[in-house]
Amino acid sequence: MLPAVLSILISFAPPIDTLPPAYAKAFKESVPLEKLAAPVSVLLPADLKADGVVGQGRLSALVPSLLIPEYGASLTSTIYLRGVGSRMENPSMGLYVDGIPVMDKNAYDFDWTGIRFAALMRGPQATLYGRNSMSGTLVLESASPDGNRHLNAYVEAGLARTLRAGVTASFGRHVVTAGFKHNAGWDRNEYKGTLCNPYNGLSLRWKWEQDPTGKTRWSNSLFATLSQEGGFAYGLYEDGVLHPVSYNGEGSYRRLSVIDGVGFHYTGDSFTLDGTGSLQLLSDDMHMDQDFTPQDVFTLQQAQNSATATAEVILKSRKEHWLPSTGVFTFYRYNRMHAPVTFGRTGIETLILENANKNIPEEIGYLSIPDEHLLIASDFGIHTYGAALFHESVFPLGRWRLTAGLRLDYEGGVMDYDCLANLHYRFVPTMKADKAFQVPYRGTLPHSSGLQVLPKVSALFEASDHVSLFGSVSKGYRAGGFNTQIFSDILQSQTMTALMKDLGVYLDNIPTSVGAENTRYKPESAWNFETGARLVKENFRAEATLYYMDVRNQQLTVYPPGKSTGRMMTNAGASRSLGAEAELDWTPGAFHFHASYAWCDARFVSYNDGNHDYSGNRIPYVPAHTAFASAAWRHSFTTVSLHLSASVRAYGPLSWDETGLLQEPVHIRPETRIALSFSHWEIWLRGENLTGRTGRNFYFKSVGREFFSLERPCNILLGISINY
Repeated sequence: MLPAVLSILISFAPPIDTLPPAYAKAFKESVPLEKLAAPVSVLLPADLKADGVVGQGRLSALVPSLLIPEYGASLTSTIYLRGVGSRMENPSMGLYVDGIPVMDKNAYDFDWTGIRFAALMRGPQATLYGRNSMSGTLVLESASPDGNRHLNAYVEAGLARTLRAGVTASFGRHVVTAGFKHNAGWDRNEYKGTLCNPYNGLSLRWKWEQDPTGKTRWSNSLFATLSQEGGFAYGLYEDGVLHPVSYNGEGSYRRLSVIDGVGFHYTGDSFTLDGTGSLQLLSDDMHMDQDFTPQDVFTLQQAQNSATATAEVILKSRKEHWLPSTGVFTFYRYNRMHAPVTFGRTGIETLILENANKNIPEEIGYLSIPDEHLLIASDFGIHTYGAALFHESVFPLGRWRLTAGLRLDYEGGVMDYDCLANLHYRFVPTMKADKAFQVPYRGTLPHSSGLQVLPKVSALFEASDHVSLFGSVSKGYRAGGFNTQIFSDILQSQTMTALMKDLGVYLDNIPTSVGAENTRYKPESAWNFETGARLVKENFRAEATLYYMDVRNQQLTVYPPGKSTGRMMTNAGASRSLGAEAELDWTPGAFHFHASYAWCDARFVSYNDGNHDYSGNRIPYVPAHTAFASAAWRHSFTTVSLHLSASVRAYGPLSWDETGLLQEPVHIRPETRIALSFSHWEIWLRGENLTGRTGRNFYFKSVGREFFSLERPCNILLGISINY
């Protein structure tokens, strides 16, 4: 059915220039991207400009099955692809920039100034790309030097005092890019009377390449981002009403990220050798009012300083009927995290004393804590390390292209935790004075994801010069880890128990909590089965795919019942994702059309949290549909060209929690762009979310209450660029 439909469509595609050579580029694959037995979405410079793709969030719905909601701060890179994803810890989609794997999810969200090529390969890519590429891998490439001098600069300004500016200069073997981004914020904190999500960010990139012998190429790519922003525009949802954002604490996030990667490529007579190595540094600091109310309940600081080193070598042989590729990969990451939770007076009364005193008979007395603030200090040192050996062979056999691969991936980790509660207490009426009291909680906890065996088998059949059919079976996984954000709850329970023991009071019904040994969560894995068809003819490209993913040990963010202050990642048993994807790109003459659509039915197969059985329910945060459609027209006059484009993206409906009772309807966001291009410069007007609808895009619980954040409102931007 699929090849027949694609063959009919070919007759409506008048030939013009072929796709740019950049489309054929791939980092690890032995074949061009258009020959992969997997669905691939490719964005070239014109696509990035026309669709306003200035960061990963703009890929939502533009790429089938993909949703990256923009909320919180740059720390938050929530990615859902093919029904797989989570709000915290390890991502389900891998990210490579200039051949370097970005190992920290906190560094995923950055300004794409200088990026000239993006390709998202959907489905597990673990055989070549390893950990955390369970639902796909996004490959980005920045501008490369060509030996000539080039200069490109732009500035764009819009509502909410939005300003973006950037410059890219190429000279000799170097390309230098700098970008700046600012906005005053969209959401007002009613309690403070200020906008709670302003942003200021600076990015710098330097890329160097040298090919001294024609066979050997060296390269270096250095990328640094510095940002200071607000965020966390969360409003209380109560009795079916979403209240305005209103809280008294600080909401801010600061980040410095530096990634430097060195690359080496050698072309021999019958083989190629590629090597990369990187050093990745990240230092960030988040402050959050975790109760998100005007009351002085509790706040969180999370400051991280992490360093990661990676190394990879790939040997590829070039033979007539066999294209083997063998590689090794290793990494080590150390993260030093400082995450204190501070309880205010209201929090001490409602979350600590109320819980303690309800377990003490009135005739005995009651517990009093006179401190205005109670600090629960939590410090962590997390070591993560891994190594992998992988091989993939491609067999070109006439019209067939068969691929078989296997990866052996091992990962382990150790967490050192050092927590301390420091307070004063008095038991009334027995004690006449306050007593200083400390509760330490320290230890070391190992964790191992074990050896992951990640096979892949695929086949591509070229039914004609333009139509190909493909199918694959592959396995991917997402690494396990440690739950650090539940330690405040653990220490509260430890403190309550220690206080009672210090008083000589032993009660049977003191609330219990998990211990450090319960904070480990297991890797998530998925088998993926898919089949599809692709048509590529000069100015016309269409692709359609059917897939089924069988997911085990699915990682979910959960909130303990009652007035808990933490959250944790848990493994939810089994789930499955069933879906269909389609993408079309057509350029008939002066027109350009692009469309994508995906349907995804992602449900729990087995998930019982001990209180409820959610089997059969939809997985939260996963939209049932994503859709994107755009139409553009270009007309050239004597000295100027006119560009007109309009697009619409949509996603939904989705469930916000495991029960499926809290739903979100379909979100529709129309956009447009008008541009005038001259020989060396361009001016444009761009509109985002033209209807101004601000649907809900994030949901969570804190201290037993529900909260939502909203999408960004309508924005109109005016820009100008020069190119020499």
